[in-house]
Amino acid sequence: MSEIVKTEGGHSIVINGVTYAIIPAVMGAEDFFEKIEDGAWRWHRHTNTATDRMRMEMILIGEPDFTMIPAVSYNGNGWGDVPEYVGDRAEDGTPWSFASHRVTIPACTYSENAHISLALMSEPNSNSACSLYSVDEGEKHVLIFPEEEKPKTLQRHFWGGAFQGVMEPRNDFEGIILALPSDGGKHRYRGLLDFAWRYYGHSILPPRSADELYKLSIAYTRSLFERERDGFAGFVTGSQWHPDTTAYKKKEHRYELGWVGQSASMANAFIYDYIENGDRDNLEMALEAHDAWLRYGETGDSFLAARVEYHPFRLLPFETMKPEDVDRWEWGEDQYESILNKVGKPQERDDKGRLLIKHDACNIGTGADCYFEAYDLLSKVGIDKSEYLEAAIKTCDFALDSQDSSGCFAKSWNYKGEVLAKNGTIGCFFILPLLKAYKKTNDEKYLNSAIRAFDFYYGELEREGFTTAGALDTYSIDKESSSPLLRAALELYEVKKDRSYVSKAEDIAWYLCTWMMHFTVEYPEDCLISKLGYDTFGSTSVSTPHQALDQYALRDVLSFLKLYEITGYIQWKERAKAFWCNACQGISDGTLFLNRRLRPAGSQDEAIFHTRWGRHATKPFSPSQWLPAWPCAFRLENLRWYKDWSFFDEGLTKIEGAIERSCNTSG
Repeated sequence: MSEIVKTEGGHSIVINGVTYAIIPAVMGAEDFFEKIEDGAWRWHRHTNTATDRMRMEMILIGEPDFTMIPAVSYNGNGWGDVPEYVGDRAEDGTPWSFASHRVTIPACTYSENAHISLALMSEPNSNSACSLYSVDEGEKHVLIFPEEEKPKTLQRHFWGGAFQGVMEPRNDFEGIILALPSDGGKHRYRGLLDFAWRYYGHSILPPRSADELYKLSIAYTRSLFERERDGFAGFVTGSQWHPDTTAYKKKEHRYELGWVGQSASMANAFIYDYIENGDRDNLEMALEAHDAWLRYGETGDSFLAARVEYHPFRLLPFETMKPEDVDRWEWGEDQYESILNKVGKPQERDDKGRLLIKHDACNIGTGADCYFEAYDLLSKVGIDKSEYLEAAIKTCDFALDSQDSSGCFAKSWNYKGEVLAKNGTIGCFFILPLLKAYKKTNDEKYLNSAIRAFDFYYGELEREGFTTAGALDTYSIDKESSSPLLRAALELYEVKKDRSYVSKAEDIAWYLCTWMMHFTVEYPEDCLISKLGYDTFGSTSVSTPHQALDQYALRDVLSFLKLYEITGYIQWKERAKAFWCNACQGISDGTLFLNRRLRPAGSQDEAIFHTRWGRHATKPFSPSQWLPAWPCAFRLENLRWYKDWSFFDEGLTKIEGAIERSCNTSG
């Protein structure tokens, strides 16, 4: 049992009579601690004189074993090769500070050692910030008033300036302390996440019924179907705003099998729609897309291609270009952003001088999984597409051949199958198709490969406390790579009936929850996020360099629901509902007019720039304005894989064990 004890120099956090953290006194101020539940307190500070600045500090004594600022920093980051917050200080020695809304639990800092897990948080929307850095005594947690971000702010692949907020002088300040004894494990943030869910979470309802969402998703997917002159057909990666036509246009001539494009999944959605509703046009488009990918992919028949591209973008001389060479009116907003991120930098090119297509494990593994599904769906209506089954198994054989002795797969290859990038949890996208290959063939080599791969990638999470490289436009610690690992754990449990995989699945799910927004950020009424009516609660941040919220947790709705069905732990079901309800916001019915732009029916922003993070073409505190394919694909997967649509219509109406909040949050 932990307790807070008054001392001569302030207060100490004590477990079984031993002090593990201290709260230094501040001259002219008094601190009071109100117990919320075992290990959790509201920290009230009253000053004798009103002030417009305050730092509430708590120090973990000694060096921590693990530190985290949820969705911002995992043990100081540094895995990868793109700009991000590395370490606890900037190059000039200034400790990083972060606005409360940049963190998925407001202004939360976390550290642990062998004896204690320690966290400091704020009330939502309290004009606050946080900082976490080492000092001589140990690891200092700081809650800062008013909001600041220093000494600079991370944007998408570039740095912005510092921010300093203001507030009226006041006498009272509040924070939340969590101090839990160690259970002997590592990365013990489960207690923090459980508390934060019950303390900050709230009810949330789906904006539309499952039936409406299904129809709108089918409509937008149809709009993305396209044919090329040489006969290729597929679903393009999305729509973007084109200044030259002042309208949303499809991102012409660029296709992805999985990831952003999800061409294979959307084709399967159309097969399913034909089975359920008899729409022959959808069936024909699905077959045309699946067949074309096998004929036109640049990898031959050795493995499924990740991308097919016809856009002249591939031939631009990025190496010699300068930003001023890019005509803002010639390109769609998303393409303009991509070009700016490439100009003046060396590029990998194929023997025809085109940008080299990287065939990554995310796209290839997703593709193989989808071709297995396509074969099974078509078999139900008497259509034999054995070539789909063959393509999926060949891709699994490619995975077997490329797997190293540790169980690891590479991140990406060129069209010849030569490795371009080696590391990253992204390789676990191969595990699900390998397990399907095992079920189809009863060949143990596929099962053994899947188990070895899972052991390798789960071992990394267990050792490091994070997963990596799933978000393909960055190379970093991220959320997306944990999603296939979670699915793999649950599928291995189904195949092996080994309960240890359930425990591992829960570990993965708790890590994924560190990326989940546990609270609602309040925005000014004239802000685009407010005009969209967007609630941040239940969304998930992308990666340590890409600090925006997106709908990727649609992939995890059924995984969390499955965890609930296996374990009976209600929070998994609650979080699954929050994922779904959050990710179904902002979908146009064809009349949504935002930022003076009319959006196509079924379309949805890829991300919400909910904090001080933005792109060259889209500023912070706004929707992305890029309307990709993948949210529709993932939504349609949920709706075809889980037949009881009442689950999607229920919403989250209560949180079991919810903690009543009653405090002064004025900022």
